[in-house]
Formats: sequence, C-alpha cells, structure tokens
Amino acid sequence: RAGAADAAASLEASGVTVIRLGQRDFLVPGFIDCHVHASQWAYMGTGIDRPLMADDGFLAKYAFPAESALNAQTAGEVYRAAIDDMLRNGTTTALVWGSARLDASEEYVKAVVERGGPRSLIGKVSMDRHCPEGYVETTAQSLADTEAFVLRTKAANDALGLPAGSPPLVAPAITPRFLPTCTAELLRGLGALAEKHDCFVQSHLSESCDELAFSSSLFPGFRSDAAAFAAFGLLRRPSLMAHCVHLQPGEAELLLQHGCAMAHCPTSNFFFAKEALPVRQMLQLGVKVGLGTDVAGGYSPAMLVSLRHAVLASKTLQFRRAKGCVFQCGVGAAGALSPQRECPVPSGQPSKRARATAARTEGFGVDFDPAADEATLRDRHNLSHTDGLHLATQAGADALGFGGSLGSFDAGKRFDAVVWAAEGPNVRCYRGGVAEEPSDLLHKLLTNGDDRNIKAVYIGGRRVV
Repeated sequence: RAGAADAAASLEASGVTVIRLGQRDFLVPGFIDCHVHASQWAYMGTGIDRPLMADDGFLAKYAFPAESALNAQTAGEVYRAAIDDMLRNGTTTALVWGSARLDASEEYVKAVVERGGPRSLIGKVSMDRHCPEGYVETTAQSLADTEAFVLRTKAANDALGLPAGSPPLVAPAITPRFLPTCTAELLRGLGALAEKHDCFVQSHLSESCDELAFSSSLFPGFRSDAAAFAAFGLLRRPSLMAHCVHLQPGEAELLLQHGCAMAHCPTSNFFFAKEALPVRQMLQLGVKVGLGTDVAGGYSPAMLVSLRHAVLASKTLQFRRAKGCVFQCGVGAAGALSPQRECPVPSGQPSKRARATAARTEGFGVDFDPAADEATLRDRHNLSHTDGLHLATQAGADALGFGGSLGSFDAGKRFDAVVWAAEGPNVRCYRGGVAEEPSDLLHKLLTNGDDRNIKAVYIGGRRVV
C-alpha cells in the first residue's frame, strides 16, 4: 500500500488526476449485457405473465406494438432512457436489439454517440412474415434497410476517430428476429450480408417450446434450429444466440463448431422458457456464454439482477427430478421434436466441411440426467455469485469477441469500469461485525447492491456516470 501511495503522489506531482477509492469501495470491470431489447423499454416490467407467442401473448400484445410505434420522432426519448438506465446500472457494453424500423434504429446509434456509451453492437431487426400488418417487412426492403444500417453505423463509429485497435463505440449486428418471422430467402440474404460486411450476427435460438414447435413446422427440412441458422450462413465468428435452453442433441456442439456464443438470460427464461441453461456444462464444452438482461422479457435493466438469477437458475438444475421426468422440450421430453430432422443447405450441395460438421455433431447432446445424485448435480451445474460476476464481465466480453480489450483490468485493455460502494441503506456494515472482510463486502454488493451503490462508471477512461 505504501508503494501505491508513493506512485499516486508521484502521478499527482506530474499533473495527473488521481482518484482514490474509499475503504469500502470496489473497482470492477464494466458490465456487459449480451442480450437487451432497447426498443422494448417502454413496457419493461409488464407482459411477462403471458406466453411468448399466443394471439394475446408477449409478442403480439406488447413487443410488436411497442416496437412499431418507434420512428425518427419517437425513438430518441425511449433510447435515451434505455441508455441512461444501462449506464446508471453499470453496463458499459451491450448487444442491443433495435426495431425493424431503419429510422428508429438509427436513433439509437445517434443517442449512444451523443452520450458516449454504452459501447453497443446494435441490430436493426429483420422479419418478413408472421408479424402484424404495418410492421412486417418485405424481404427486399428488409435486406436493403439492413445493409444501409450496417454502412451508416460503421460510418458513425469511424467518424469518432477512436484509437487504432480500440473496440467500437457503435457497431452493426445482423439481426434476424428468430426463425418463425424469417423466410429462407431473408435468412439467406442476411447470411450473405454478414459475410460481405464481416458483421456480428445475433438472434434467438430454442427459447420456448411454442417457438420451437412453430419453427420446426416452418423449416421441416432441418434437424434443428441451429442447423437452419448454420445452413444460411448465420452461425459464424462472431455470432451469438440468446436463450438456447431447449437444444436438440448436437446443437451445442454445432454452435461451438461455428464459433457462435450464447447469451444466458435467466430472468426471461424463468417466464418464457420454463427451463434453465446449463451454463457450466456449456462452458466445459467450450461454448462461450455471456449474460443478458433480455429487457423487456426480463423486467430489470440491471446486470446485478441477471447475475443473481443466473445463480438461482443453476440451483434449479440441481433439483432432484423423478426418473423419467424431463422438463425441457428437447429430445426425450413429452411432445419433443423429432431428432430425425434432416439438414440440407439452402442451395447446392453440402460442402465437405458441412458434412464433416454434421458427422461430428451426430449423437451429441447436453446430459440432463434425472437420476444424478446431489453431489453430481452440484458439480455439474452450480454457479456462485462470483461466477455470476465473471459471466457479467469477462465472459460477456469473450462472447462478443472483445475479450482481448474488455472485461478485466489486464494490461493493455480499455478502462471500462464501475466504482462500487459497500454502504447503506441496502448494504449494511457494522463495526466489529463478523462479515466485514473485503470478500464479505463484495458478496453483499453482489447479492444486495443496486444502482445506489454505483458511484462512477467509466468507458474508455472517460467518466459517463
């Protein structure tokens, strides 16, 4: 500590501003939200009591109307609120969903540039069927607007003149909503755009049983949803699929083969998926997994809430399940999809690489063993709150392809950081208490902390909160 004090004094003597942390302050890397719908901010906290895809469900009653109401005149207010909420809760990087409106999605880019954060991979949503009249796109218009959004977003980031090698402040993401709302022609075109412009790709995968049943009926020629995305060129490095809780055998391995990461969205999974992602198994397999709030399917923009729910979700996977009881709707569950879905590519013959990938993934799947004993289930699934902190920081950076520049305080990385204060009224500390070690205070913040405990937020060394 004496050495640190001397170094600080030397820096101050040379004119450098030195910020000293308090006795109960913590400096942690900025949070990285790997799945968030900024276009749904206006109804955050509602709609989660409904099924995802019913006629009066979450999408039909809330998501589609809220998104379609956004335009160049109305979107700015919503997006500025979303940005302020994310930053106030310590989110410094986010993989963001806009709407299917080009002009509205561009308003998010403008708002981030004006505010200086959070760093955002942002997608204009693409969908050309099974959407409300007036919001559904034509295939040609969706592709044209997507390419325009890609080019304009890249130009907006280039105009900032960031240092060479710096992660972007804004970058485009190719964003097919999910298989039920996209035709094969649209998916094929989006895959071509991702390749042409070297873009990140994001979508939803295996989120709920009703979604899986619908996509299976629309794409019967594919063994799984992941196989369909792969065939259209939408599983690539870098890409990320949200949810992934009802995977067919071989899907996780297929994502791994293509370098596609997962966003774990535990809050919304409780409401819509009715199952939890086996995060530890995915990580052991080698799949990169980040954490997402999934607003507005998730009801809070705070990554701390998602972190806590990730821990709770890992506990549910340790519940003893009766023999023959399978909660997920993958292979083996009641009403499961057929494991025999074929997997042709959309046009032409499969490449040697595609055939080799199919052969490697045949017969593999995540092991849900209802007869496993308590110790086995704990070792297989348990996440601690510090594991959750890793998911919310470094793991998220890895999932988005920014692991070399964000997610920790390793030398050479950008200074995206949050200053936390372990103080009341929600974090209690008592002189002579039995839980006053730094590790105890950190755990109190992870379990009880919120935006009241965030004293400052930095992006690229610049204070934004």
